[in-house]
Amino acid sequence: MMTNAILNPVKTLKPYKTKWRSQVKLLHSWRQNISFGGETLQMVLTDERGEKIHATCKRNHIQSVQRKLPLGKWRVLTTFTVSQASGQYRPTTHPYKMTISDETVITNSDIIEDDIFLSLAKYEDIIDGTLKTHFLIDVMGKIVSLEPVQTVQVKGEDRKKIQFRLVDSSGKDIACCLWGKYAEQLETYVEREQPLICLIRFAKISFYRGEVQITNAFDASIVYLDPTMEEALKFKEKLMEDELPLSLSEKRNGKKEVVLQEEDWNGLEIKTISELFVANQVLMLEVASHNESEECKTPFTKRKEEDADFPDKTSTSKKLCRASIKVEKEKEE
Repeated sequence: MMTNAILNPVKTLKPYKTKWRSQVKLLHSWRQNISFGGETLQMVLTDERGEKIHATCKRNHIQSVQRKLPLGKWRVLTTFTVSQASGQYRPTTHPYKMTISDETVITNSDIIEDDIFLSLAKYEDIIDGTLKTHFLIDVMGKIVSLEPVQTVQVKGEDRKKIQFRLVDSSGKDIACCLWGKYAEQLETYVEREQPLICLIRFAKISFYRGEVQITNAFDASIVYLDPTMEEALKFKEKLMEDELPLSLSEKRNGKKEVVLQEEDWNGLEIKTISELFVANQVLMLEVASHNESEECKTPFTKRKEEDADFPDKTSTSKKLCRASIKVEKEKEE
């Protein structure tokens, strides 16, 4: 009889009833201490339609639930309670959450579906404030401007953090900061030269120094580096199709802006700062010598009015070179 029982889609789950029966897959779980409740297991479940719901169970049921409801596996849950979703940061947009108790029956399912049901947020919706900040989001992009890991004091404790920017396939970028174990994940990639794709699931939208910033929501987030799921592969293909190298430039307000370069920088000759300085001096000396050979001896202050209208755009170093040449002329006279 149970095999023929109706399955309730996640979208239809509501409070004031316990005889629910839903077929779901565990997408993510983490342990969390809550006020007056002690340690709990927090979960994100999804049905075949990709509708997600936040689920929880108390400490005395954690081991049983973890054994019967493994990550990435489909199961049928029967008899559970549904209540109003709450909290400052919510992992799903579902208005309710599920509570698994000792009365809940968890059985196997014959469904085979490997989709992880990403809900990737658009960068423009994050930046312009369209998305509500109390909902956690999925965000993916190419890492640029990756800074070294820092250790900072937070409430008297040392914590690691790492800052970078994520860029989407259209060139839009957004600031990111990861803390703790998530910062350690990226620590080994700081010196990497190859492009690095990053997917952050259940990320938090926050603000730092007036700019929107993506960060981890305590232990509720997941960070994938160089992910291999279908969405990530399509993103990489899109980047390769554009074939536009990415660089960072500074805006006047101090924020960084991603610029799409039409030139291929790989074909340019690389010079050091000292080499450029020497080359600049040689060029200026050649220009001064050329002017001298043409016997252009009229001082700048005595030129015709139309010539005097042009500003003197020479650099400080060039003026010094011209001054030394004038001294030599005086010696000849």
